[in-house]
This record gives sequence, C-alpha cells and structure tokens, in this order.
Amino acid sequence: MTRLKTVMTSHIRVYLKKNWLPLLLSVLFGGWASAFIYHSSYVASDGRLYFNLFDDAMISMRYGWNLAHGRGLVWNAGDVERVEGYTNLLMTLVMSVATFLFDKRYAVFAIQLTGIFFTLGTAWMTVRIGERISKDAESNFGTSDSDLYRYLPFVLILLYYPLNFWSLMGMETGMLAFFLTAGILLSLKYTDSLNRPSSLILLMAGSFGLAFLTRNDSLVFAALSFLFLLPTLKHGRRDVYLFLAAGVLYSAFILGQTAFRYFYYGEIMPNTYTLKLVGMALDERLRNGWGFILPFLKETGALLLVALAGLALRFSWKRLYLFGFFLVSVLYQVYVGGDAWNYWRIMAPTMPLLLLLFSFACFEIVERFSQTGWIRNFALAALSIFALYVADARFVREFLLLDLPYQNNYAQAHVEAAIAINDLTKEDATIGVFWGGTLPYYVDRTAIDFLGKSDKYIASLPPDVSGQSAGFGMNSMPGHNKYDLTYSIQQLLPTYVEEFDWGTQKLSGWAEEYYVRVKYNDAKLYLLKGSPDIDWDKVTTILAW
Repeated sequence: MTRLKTVMTSHIRVYLKKNWLPLLLSVLFGGWASAFIYHSSYVASDGRLYFNLFDDAMISMRYGWNLAHGRGLVWNAGDVERVEGYTNLLMTLVMSVATFLFDKRYAVFAIQLTGIFFTLGTAWMTVRIGERISKDAESNFGTSDSDLYRYLPFVLILLYYPLNFWSLMGMETGMLAFFLTAGILLSLKYTDSLNRPSSLILLMAGSFGLAFLTRNDSLVFAALSFLFLLPTLKHGRRDVYLFLAAGVLYSAFILGQTAFRYFYYGEIMPNTYTLKLVGMALDERLRNGWGFILPFLKETGALLLVALAGLALRFSWKRLYLFGFFLVSVLYQVYVGGDAWNYWRIMAPTMPLLLLLFSFACFEIVERFSQTGWIRNFALAALSIFALYVADARFVREFLLLDLPYQNNYAQAHVEAAIAINDLTKEDATIGVFWGGTLPYYVDRTAIDFLGKSDKYIASLPPDVSGQSAGFGMNSMPGHNKYDLTYSIQQLLPTYVEEFDWGTQKLSGWAEEYYVRVKYNDAKLYLLKGSPDIDWDKVTTILAW
C-alpha cells in the first residue's frame, strides 16, 4: 500500500511538473470565466439573482425545461402540433438534465459552467493535435523544451473572445468545438498508428456523431475527416472494414435523429431549416453570406495570412487537413446566407485549428530569423499578441468586463418583463414575442413566436428581402426575415405583446385601440385591453403610447 502511494505521488509530481503552465492557465481562465458569469448575472426587482444565457440558448432551455418536467420536447406544453424549434439536440438534452436538477435560475448557471469545461477541453485537445502533427519531424514546435512554444495555441484559444462568449452564454458552440477537436485528434492518432486500433476510428466516429447531435450541419466536418482517412484503405481489407464500420456508426447518429424527428415532429428537416433556407434564392443567400463574412475575414486577416504563410513554408497534408475545417466553416457561413449576430458563432468552433496553424507559422517564421532564445521568445510573443489583438479588438471591453456581454441588457429587461407578467397574468394568458428565449423561459405561459422558430406557418412564409429586416452586411437576415404580424397579433391577440412593428409591417397605430401600455415595477408592458387573463387590480400605472 505504501509502495502504491509512493508511485502515485511520483506520477502526480511528474505530471504537475510537465503540465504546470496549462494547469495554471486553466485556473486563471476558470477565474476569469467565473467573473464573466457573475458579470452577466442580474439582481432583479424581486431581489433574486438571475443568470442569463444568450436569448437563442434560452429557447433551448425552455425545450429542456418542458422535457424535464414531463411536457415533452416542445416549446409550448400542450400544443397539438409539435415543432422542432432548436438546432442543438444534444445541448438541449444537457439543458434538460440541468433543469431537472435545479430551479430555472440555477439551471442557467449550471449550463454556463459547462462552457468552462468545453472551452478548456477544446484548448487541451488542440495542444495534443499540435503535438501529434509535430511528431512527423517536420517541426519541433510541439516537442520544444520551451513551454511558450508548446502551449502558445492553448493561450491563444483561451484569449479568443467569440469562442468564450458563445460557450459561456449557453450556445452549443463550445460543445461543438469540443467534439470536433476530439474527433480530429482521434483521426490523427488512427492514421499515425501502425496497427490502427479499431477503438480509435470508432471513437472518432462517435465524436463526430455527438457533434452531429450538437449541430446537424457539422456533417460537413465529419465528411472532411472521413475523406482524410481514405489513404488508410490501401493498407488492406481490415482497414476497409474498420472504415466502413466507422461510417455505419456515424450514420447511426444521423438516421437515429432523423427517425426521431420524423416520428416525433412529423418532419424530415427541423423547422429552423425551413425558416432560414427555404424560399431564399441561392444567389441572394450567397450575396448575404459574402457581405456578412467580409468583416470576419478582415478581423482575422492577420491570423489567416500568417497561418497560410506557415502552410506554404512547411506544407503537410495534416496541416492542410486542419486548415480545411476552418475553410469549410467560412464557406458554409456564406452558403447559409450569414447570421443574425456578428460574433462569429459558426466559425468559432474551428478557430482553435486556425490558431494552432498560426502558432506553427509564428514559430517557424521567427526561427528562420533568429536562433537566440530570448529574441525568438520576444518576437513570438509580440507577433501573437498583435495578431490576436486585431482579431479580438472589437471585443476587448467585454473581455475586460468593462461592458456587459453582447445583448445582456436585453436579457435583463426580459427578466423584469417576466417577473411582471408572472405577477399580473393568469395561467391561460398568452405572450407574443420576437425574442423567443429569456422571456418565455421565465414565464410559464403559452408563447407565440412572431419570427417562426417554433411556428411552422411563419417558417413556411416567403422571406422579406426588402432590406428592412437586415443588418451586418446583409440584405435579409436569416431566421428573422419571415413574419406575419396580422396573423400573430391581430388574429391570435396575445395577452402580452412585446412590440408591434417589424420589417415592413407596422401595427402600432392599430394596437393603440386594442392594447394598453402599463408600467409594473421596472417593466413596461403592452397588455390586451379588458383581457380576463390579467389581474387588473394590480395594474396601477398606465403609460401613454
């Protein structure tokens, strides 16, 4: 027993000595992330502390809450027609566990904590990918005695704000990055192994399968990895069988979710696919996508150019393989026509790979100009800081916690509205919203989604390409360009309405006759006049329109 304890202590000491820098960085990142989560929280008018995710993540939280409480994987409990208004099944299932274990506020907090795990896990695996590539003797980057060289990608990933933001604000971005880097690492280990263990390729397929459940469009990344494994087929029949087995395993994830979707929701594709892609002409999408992606290419241009220079200076198929993931994410973003937010959530999961290639390139460029240790270290650090600052410049105030996280002020306003609606309305009341996350999550009432994520009728409408529902270099914003306020407001008459104008449709004039504007605590609400689902005795302040 004493000998076993001595051996274990020795192993722990060796591990800590070898990995002291990333462990220290992990602790520092955990501290910053905890401060970020606290900074994004909010003490509301009811005196309670509320944690906040990004609004789209809160849509998934509502699905998770309903599932955890026996109402089904739906946005509205009791709806005759089920609608799949999420694109992140696995993240939604994780949210259902959190909402089963905790109340609504602390379930949100638990999901924010998972973002720390996913970001750190992604950073750790990216370093291992770098070490794996360096074993080809093409570079001594990953095997250098200097921790600065070995863990430069680790530092850069933890400093890249968009990945941190989306991960800590509950979006599936961090989870996707985690499974992607895991799958890539396993694919590299498999191709490097002389006997190619079956466990590696099956685990790779499983990692990409979980990535598919996280976001179905990660299918394009899995295809790239299977393409990378094609040269292994020439080694014999066993490798062919393993490749086919991995393909079958990955296909099981696709077929399994598709079958569930068909039998549960009655559709082959999610409602969000119909909402964002159907009816939008390809040329219009491509123009929107290109207009959206240009600022991203400018922000990451320094990183991208250095990475490409490194790829040219010391080319290898493995490095090209990594760059392929980043390139595919950019092309995919253009193909789908942009995004509603310019914080680069589609590209963020592949940015760790670009940062790794950038680190390789910096090391090799600096090494060509100087062999003096301190000069190389200084030049490497300076080049990295400059390039990352260019990519992160727009987010510095948020990173330093000087500003609230992106759109967090809206989340706080929605919390106040939720408190007021819960106090003023009865169970049969309905709420009509453009923001489908925070407010419906904290209000246990039937909700009407004006923008169609959870409404098949709205999702099937033709998109508005007038330019009035656009932004971020686009003429029409995906997921926000289909609406019919005549149906959603005038016909359905929600008890509470968030706003009455969107794009080309303006109902404010009509609403003055049917809705009253009230102030309750710190919230201002539009309520249906004379509704029996409102406790009018509590309404003390009527506001002018």
